[in-house]
Amino acid sequence: MGVDHACERFQSEIRFALVSDASLQERLSCLISGVCHLQRDGFPDEHVWDEFRKLVNETTKRGNHQQGDEAIHATTSQMSNEKARECLEEALSIFSHLAKAFGRTEFVI
Repeated sequence: MGVDHACERFQSEIRFALVSDASLQERLSCLISGVCHLQRDGFPDEHVWDEFRKLVNETTKRGNHQQGDEAIHATTSQMSNEKARECLEEALSIFSHLAKAFGRTEFVI
């Protein structure tokens, strides 16, 4: 798939998170559900890949035996607004790295 695909997925999910009236937890859940399937080849280097994996792990750790969207929802629904906001900010940072790697100095959200 590559960095361009990852960048497009993140851009779409970030856009939704910015304009949605949903709670921070719901925005985060939707964003992670939309990008959690991305693979290593979609990231420009190990650092960004590691940051992405940390974010996915942080947003699925309370899922116990659940997988995918269920694990994401189980975790994000229990987060404080502050923690959900931190995770959304981390997602924006990852998107910024992807946009730079894809050669986009300007992007539309």
